[in-house]
Amino acid sequence: MSEPTAGIKEKAFSAVRWTAVSAATGAIVQLLQVMVLTRILTPADYGVMAIVAAVLTFPWVINGTGLNSAFIYRRHVTEGERSSLFWAGVIFAVLLGGVVLALAPLIAWAYGDPRLFPLLALSSATFLVSGVGAQFRMNAEKNLRFKPMAIIETAAAAVSMMVAVLTAMAGAGPYTLVWASLSGAVVNSGLSWFYLSADWKPSWHISWRELQPYVHFSLAAVSSAIISNVNRSLDVIVLGRFVPAGSLGLYSVPRNFMQQLQTFVNPIISRVGFPLISSVQHDRARVSAITTSTLNMVGALNAPVYVGMALFADPLVRVLFGTEWHGTGHLLSILAVVGYVRAMFSPIRDLILGVGLAQLELRWNLVVLAATVPAILIGSMHGPFWLAICLAATATLLLLPAWYGIYRPLAGIGFAQFMVLILRPVLLALAGMVPAVLIAREFSLPLAQLAAGALVTAPLYLLLNMLTNRPFVHSMSRLLLVRRA
Repeated sequence: MSEPTAGIKEKAFSAVRWTAVSAATGAIVQLLQVMVLTRILTPADYGVMAIVAAVLTFPWVINGTGLNSAFIYRRHVTEGERSSLFWAGVIFAVLLGGVVLALAPLIAWAYGDPRLFPLLALSSATFLVSGVGAQFRMNAEKNLRFKPMAIIETAAAAVSMMVAVLTAMAGAGPYTLVWASLSGAVVNSGLSWFYLSADWKPSWHISWRELQPYVHFSLAAVSSAIISNVNRSLDVIVLGRFVPAGSLGLYSVPRNFMQQLQTFVNPIISRVGFPLISSVQHDRARVSAITTSTLNMVGALNAPVYVGMALFADPLVRVLFGTEWHGTGHLLSILAVVGYVRAMFSPIRDLILGVGLAQLELRWNLVVLAATVPAILIGSMHGPFWLAICLAATATLLLLPAWYGIYRPLAGIGFAQFMVLILRPVLLALAGMVPAVLIAREFSLPLAQLAAGALVTAPLYLLLNMLTNRPFVHSMSRLLLVRRA
């Protein structure tokens, strides 16, 4: 192994390790937050917050993509370009906040709920707060410096949870998550300035000429990110027009739990993928190796999570959400299929942007949109259950075009290899979990069922992977066992 290759691998494993720390801590914090808030807030509160969150994801995606993605992709960035990118990002964040503020009355009118106006107006402030720290976070991510980012994200998540719990106990209702998000953004940006700005601070300089090379890449990335976000948020937006806030809340809580699991598992691997592939973008063999390893790890890590979610949905709902949400277990089981398939799609963006083909990502997301919109419209007209069924069926059918249009041409992954990467983790998880299901039936308490399932499944799943998927076991060993220098 050459020294440069060894250096990149060690950086990658260190980055993944610290991303795992941040993601695990964030997942625990979010889990505790959900367990507390679902016992304080009502389904109607969650229904209103689900609409606010779905609307805000669009400007958040725009704010977090674009120039930031272009900054990571370009290998050499001058001091003047960095300052121009910083101030352009701040100005853009202010404009996005202004757009949200201006549209808030219209959105409240469209849903017939006046509570949406002040909620969206207050949320608009988070864009400016987040924008002033974005450049430092992107620079750290570009250079695979994930240790300080893990510290910052953990601190922000902890503060956000404390604010959420305190405001919920004080009777804030739907405002709970808005105050939590704003406080988390303040901590994140403040600590980014403190920890990540030691080697550089922006000067009072902005130049359109310096920004131009980034704009073309940024426009394609932003357009693609918007379409992708439509695919992920449209279910709540459309369902909110067909059902009352309480029913939307009963759907959104298991749906959000599924998506929160994705933010825990997937970024551990795929978040590092974009800067890593960008660093070897002209070496097709290494791009292929990185993508294959990423898919293997994403599948092996996600399969037991989502298979467990499907098989243990009822005790999970009882333990996590409380008595008011007992009827949502069947939704959680179906949405587990959506979660796993989307997890296997997560490396697509890193692969496409890493090799500099942002237009291809836009085309891919348009294909997903064309398939998802009819499914959401048909499902929403028949209620949350059928919406979940339609989303699961559509996501599964999209696996074939994902391989044919993305993984095969860009990473050289054959169809048989792709199917192994998709199906092997699911089959291994099922094999390891069937005995767990049988043993869990002997217990009446939901928490005891979950504990029995985890204790039985974990060693069996590890053993099965040692027999059939040694690369995954080897990679996890390197991540978990920090070697001496």
